[in-house]
Amino acid sequence: MEKRSAADLRRAFGKRVQEARHAVRLSQTQLARRLGLRSGVAVGDWERGKALPKFETFLRLCEALNQPPAFFIEGYYERPRKDAAHALQDALETVEARAVQRHLELLHRLEHLPVEIGRSIAPEELRSALERMRFEDAAAVAEARLRAALRHRHSGGEEDAAQTVAREALRQGWDAAREALRDWLQQRGRVV
Repeated sequence: MEKRSAADLRRAFGKRVQEARHAVRLSQTQLARRLGLRSGVAVGDWERGKALPKFETFLRLCEALNQPPAFFIEGYYERPRKDAAHALQDALETVEARAVQRHLELLHRLEHLPVEIGRSIAPEELRSALERMRFEDAAAVAEARLRAALRHRHSGGEEDAAQTVAREALRQGWDAAREALRDWLQQRGRVV
């Protein structure tokens, strides 16, 4: 076996990196992002034979380009081929990872929703609106709705009237409070 210089080995390695990167249609910047690097400069240095990656980065490179470590050694030309089951499993894992990422992003947004709402509505305005919400104002509407519900229930036959009345009263109170808040927000020019 002939002895080769370190520069020759780096160039051969760089050629293989470039070949594998082109095979998966990634730019140097895209590959760098997959490897957790700040920019594609390091990838360019590898491909030009100026540098070699750290061992941990090399292992991530093999994974990102779907090549075994031996591929990057000159003289190795067989590419591993995955059977349909492994390819499908890889695709499912990728989809699952994306779904998990979307789920985490949604949870993050939901966690910060109260902060965003708090930024958009001044606490004094909200406090003032809640103080203006009086039971007496909503009582007339709720009582009319409750009477209509009771007439409807009595015409259909006797059930547990107390439970039905209590449930309907609670719902009417909830609806009245929501409508009052919605009206206030619409007055402020917000769409709800």
